[in-house]
Amino acid sequence: MKKLSGRDALCLAAALILIGFLSLGFGRGKGKQVPLDDRHRATYEAIKSGRDRTSTELLCATCHGKSSIPLPKDHPPKDECLLCHLLAEADSR
Repeated sequence: MKKLSGRDALCLAAALILIGFLSLGFGRGKGKQVPLDDRHRATYEAIKSGRDRTSTELLCATCHGKSSIPLPKDHPPKDECLLCHLLAEADSR
């Protein structure tokens, strides 16, 4: 077996550090599931009817604005709700 050169060892260490760093965030980033209830019915119907994600997310802002149902203080400042929050399986309804 050939001995690793310093340059190869450095590349291997950098790759391992990168893999370790990326694995720290694995499984994170998904928020709570969007409830399958009357309040969120419009969101489910919009997606079911083929409305795009961006315009559907405007529905979220109507209730989850600063006054009605404010987001938690530690919530990321994004308007991309359906990237993190998953929809429930609507088949049960």
